[in-house]
Amino acid sequence: MTDTPTSTPTRTPGRERLTPQARRSVLASFVGSTFEWYDFGLYGTTAALVFNKVFFPTADPAVGTLLALVTTAVGYFTRPIGGIIFGHFGDRVGRKRLLVITMLGMGIPTLIIGVIPSYATIGVAAPILLLLMRLLQGIGLGGEYAGAALATIESVPSARRGFFGSIPQLGNPVGGVLGSLLVLGCTFFAGDEVFAAWLWRVPFLLSAILLAYALVVRVRLVETGDFRKLAEEKKVVTAPLVAVVRHHWAPLLLGMGARAADAITGNVAGGVTIAYIVTYLKQTDSVSLVVNIVPSIIAIPLMLGVGALSDRSGRRRTYVIALLILAVTVFPMFALLDTKIVFLMIVGITIFRLSNSAQFAVQSAFLADIFPTEVRYTAISLVYQVTSIIGGLTPPVALAILIATGGSPWLLCIVVAVVVALSALCAGLMRSRVRPETQQIAGPIEGLA
Repeated sequence: MTDTPTSTPTRTPGRERLTPQARRSVLASFVGSTFEWYDFGLYGTTAALVFNKVFFPTADPAVGTLLALVTTAVGYFTRPIGGIIFGHFGDRVGRKRLLVITMLGMGIPTLIIGVIPSYATIGVAAPILLLLMRLLQGIGLGGEYAGAALATIESVPSARRGFFGSIPQLGNPVGGVLGSLLVLGCTFFAGDEVFAAWLWRVPFLLSAILLAYALVVRVRLVETGDFRKLAEEKKVVTAPLVAVVRHHWAPLLLGMGARAADAITGNVAGGVTIAYIVTYLKQTDSVSLVVNIVPSIIAIPLMLGVGALSDRSGRRRTYVIALLILAVTVFPMFALLDTKIVFLMIVGITIFRLSNSAQFAVQSAFLADIFPTEVRYTAISLVYQVTSIIGGLTPPVALAILIATGGSPWLLCIVVAVVVALSALCAGLMRSRVRPETQQIAGPIEGLA
């Protein structure tokens, strides 16, 4: 497999040191991404553990868990809406202005979830309010991914976009670890019953701290170098969505195929395994959280290393190899989970999660290589958020498969492996559409700084 020159750009002397604006963009992207994934992941974890008891108490435990995971899924359906809206304005007026709005779009619904009364208090209105807040969360996150990624990637030297592009991606494991540690602390010290009764609300309310800090960091951003050059040359596209569909439909479809694996495996590694451990292996909430926290922590340095590697060996090549490894590791993960030996369970999930983290580390930089600056925000948002619908369907579909097979995970493993292999094929067929000379370092421009 031979990568295009833009996948492994030549290092340019004098462009290796980051400007203060670029460093600020990297920090803002990471902090904001961490907050967004803390919110979104916290919902999935809590839904798998207690939302069946709080919002669906009249259902059978397995069915109640399925209904709770359905509310998780609906947030993914509104993510494309957020991607289209924020992508349009991100390609029209710039990247930085949208990042504060997407932050509020996630933060406010998260805080409201923390104070929604239970089903026992207000009846059917409780799950309806929960569903509404999840829909709003999805819209906010729909515009966040591409915005945070591009704020970094378009602000750093082209030769190091794989490494620096992995930093916003770190928000996924870091945010997930923060959320899981808070939930673990609550369940460990207070017990599962107290956590289910009221303590689950505390991690949602504490997100206000992250929200405030992330907003302070983001309001100080300047516009990215790539968009600044585009605006200076008056090449901003009036209707980026139309331009993507009309002129970039082939890479768009291949990108969705390449990204589908992450949409599915990320949810299998998270909410599905938690539900499997608690519902079918009859382990405690604390065990399910511990076996997910450990690989997330290990993934942090791994992702930085994979990002740096992609700058040398090519982002497409790195992405495809990581996907092929991911297709295989789903089988040992469930085999080791079934031992019910905590150490082996941790090893199993770690193998799978690290494989998933490897492809995720380079994903945003790889996609940025594929689409030109004038439609990049919209295109990446469409790729990521449309496929997120598949990811949103994964927990309830996976649990339905487990119910149908009496808790046997092997049919689910086969489905996951086939989808991931197809994603690797799509990624291998993709080619860069970006000219190296269009990539610029961050800086202010009149009207956008």
